[in-house]
Amino acid sequence: MTREERKGGTFGAAGGNLRPVSAGRLDVGISDEIRSRIVSLNYPPGLMIFENAVAAEFGVSRTPVHQAFMRLSHEGLLDVLPQRGARVSFLSRSTIIHAQYVRECLEAAAFFDAARIWDAADAAHLQRERRAQDLIEAQREAVARGDYLRFTELDVAFHTEILGVLGNDLLLACVSQMRNQLNRLRLLELREAHHEKRMIADHEALLAAVSAGRADEARRRLITHLKTLEDFREEIFGRHPDLFRP
Repeated sequence: MTREERKGGTFGAAGGNLRPVSAGRLDVGISDEIRSRIVSLNYPPGLMIFENAVAAEFGVSRTPVHQAFMRLSHEGLLDVLPQRGARVSFLSRSTIIHAQYVRECLEAAAFFDAARIWDAADAAHLQRERRAQDLIEAQREAVARGDYLRFTELDVAFHTEILGVLGNDLLLACVSQMRNQLNRLRLLELREAHHEKRMIADHEALLAAVSAGRADEARRRLITHLKTLEDFREEIFGRHPDLFRP
């Protein structure tokens, strides 16, 4: 590890800067930045990227870059080609369909259980509710700026906040894995269908149902909420055939 890597810090990147990362976690900061570029389609499917070039951009050795590439490969966002670099993965229609199904099954059950155990008198639950409300307000601000990537990040944070009441890290990991397959499609849907106001209204209704303990309503509203993207899915497939594979 180089002296610069041990120090950590903020590294310049195309279109913005990396957030500061602690020493020894440079791979996380680099993977976060590359993931953002992939999800925003600034790195389109099929684009080749190379460890040496990324290491030079971030001012680090190849080690954390290689680790970041491996992380993104496990998420299905990069195809690592031995001795040839890495290619931004194409979106798979079948994987998207399957990931949407799995996510809906997991989150529908989880939102039901979150509402069932929610305790309005519990200080931790009240704090979680306030954070969720803040995330909804931040989504409104992102819409006003036309920042769809930030809106998508806040959407993930909102769902994670509600799911977190269950204290089930395995659930969060499984849902996150499904989202990794869907985030690029979700960003396209926001940019082209402009469902963001409906999604904010959904979040408000979901939070109200969960915090009031209305478990059946929370599950029903969650399924309807997730169906928004599914209903627009085939249209996106048709509009952007170059981004997708079977």
